[in-house]
Amino acid sequence: MVLPVFHLVRRWTESKSSRLGRICDELSGFVVIMRGMNLPNIVLTGFMGTGKTTVGRLLAERLGLKFVDTDLLIEARDGRSVSNIFREAGEEVFRRLEAAVAQELAEEHGLVIATGGRLMLDSQNALALQKNGRVVCLVAEPEEIVRRLAGDTQRPLLNVSDPKKQVNQLLQARAARYGRFPQITTSGKSPETVADEIIRYLGESNLIRLPVTHPQGSYDVLVGEWLLPRLAELAGGGKPMAVVTDENVGAEYGRFCPPNTPLITIPAGEQHKNLETVRTIYNALIEAGIDRNSTIVALGGGVVGDIAGFVAATYLRGVRFVQCPTTLLAMVDASVGGKTGVDLPQGKNLVGAFKQPAIVIADLTTLVTLPLAEFRAGLAEVVKHGLIAAPSLFFRLENIDLPENLPLIPDLQSLVVRAITVKRNVVQADPFETGRRAVLNLGHTFAHAIEQVSGYTIRHGEAVAMGLVAAAALSAKLGFCSATLPGRIMAVLARLGLPVRIPADLSPKALLAAMNTDKKRVRGQMRFVLVRDVGDVFVTGDVPETAVLQVLHQQQIARDEN
Repeated sequence: MVLPVFHLVRRWTESKSSRLGRICDELSGFVVIMRGMNLPNIVLTGFMGTGKTTVGRLLAERLGLKFVDTDLLIEARDGRSVSNIFREAGEEVFRRLEAAVAQELAEEHGLVIATGGRLMLDSQNALALQKNGRVVCLVAEPEEIVRRLAGDTQRPLLNVSDPKKQVNQLLQARAARYGRFPQITTSGKSPETVADEIIRYLGESNLIRLPVTHPQGSYDVLVGEWLLPRLAELAGGGKPMAVVTDENVGAEYGRFCPPNTPLITIPAGEQHKNLETVRTIYNALIEAGIDRNSTIVALGGGVVGDIAGFVAATYLRGVRFVQCPTTLLAMVDASVGGKTGVDLPQGKNLVGAFKQPAIVIADLTTLVTLPLAEFRAGLAEVVKHGLIAAPSLFFRLENIDLPENLPLIPDLQSLVVRAITVKRNVVQADPFETGRRAVLNLGHTFAHAIEQVSGYTIRHGEAVAMGLVAAAALSAKLGFCSATLPGRIMAVLARLGLPVRIPADLSPKALLAAMNTDKKRVRGQMRFVLVRDVGDVFVTGDVPETAVLQVLHQQQIARDEN
């Protein structure tokens, strides 16, 4: 993913009306890389000396974000220190500069912002920064503030004969306005401890827990922000762990693994979901001394989850397993329900086991580094869940305006939770796929064949999109749904940027042959999930192969369209 860069200012006069993306890149020697375009900002407010800058820098480093200090930004723009602006131009001028900075930063995303002590006390500044930000107020005891600021001559409000008295008076005057924000005390704590507490607050404040029950017990699916930095706390269960990831995800999020945790990295891609990769992981676990009292964590998309889950089910006859999905597709589908497995040359997921996770940690902030094509692929599974049992979800997707970048986190969370809820309800009722759970394979008999015949050059979600349209077309052909429903499904998938026609170079006969090796066959007969209407699907094996072959031909892209 190409990460856009925005810069901080060289001179106030050059940037007064400019967005940060159009101005120069100098501020105390660092450049801001904007990598979380749709993440909310984290805004630290509080009295001077409470640790906003120190903690903010550490917090940004921990979360992989970038840090902005509003006072430093103003100094870089104006060319004078804050104390000199106060002395030479007056406090009113400084507050105007501060307000302009607040309005400008409010339009950005994914920053840790340390504000001046009074910036967020202004209602207009607070309103602006809260629009795209999560605010935390740092507080400290007056005596500790005075000790921290002793000898600091650059604080204009403390250039008085009795700084302690001044601090107490200012704190009392500001107490009610600081009290509007969640508070974390920094007195007697290290900056590292305070950063940990902020991360915990950010993760818990909007966290949604979806309980999933199964014959052996239950587990929670956590859906929220900034959960991976708490991996040891949320996933460990007090046990040693090993993390299985792929080369892409590991490079981005491996830093969140607890110290001394084995990080087992496998090649990315469905083509590596095989027994050879499983053997490689077994060897790495043995070499790392992972025993039956340990936890295996899957950190990645559906392929990583399938492989790591299968390893957890079979290594030492089974060890504790945790899912940390980092793709939309894995969050809404693959990570929930306990299915694990690997592919054979003859077909997908022909070797596998049911292995229920101890917990699923769906950290939505990981989606900001997901390529848009991967995000769209995940939306195919969301559409599928809407077709199966959530008409309101399908209707929402029919009318959604997918932006050029990912949706904002609040919208994304509700979408993910609704899709997971459909999956949760189905797998709870049929944990081992002896009945109703088979409806989750809607579109997948076609999709798995498309993936296999293409040599896994087509993303799973893209193949599912083609498969959903083909399943609807087959349903209409057999008279189970209206003639208009396939077009409606095709339209919503196309609206989301997904392919809806089967590539012309995939032979219908080869696809049909691949479908005849599908693991969902019963007594040699292919099984299909067909559609009566949005929210009304069923499983059948009573489908003539001639009808399937006709649909495969009809759904192909004409060669002159390629």
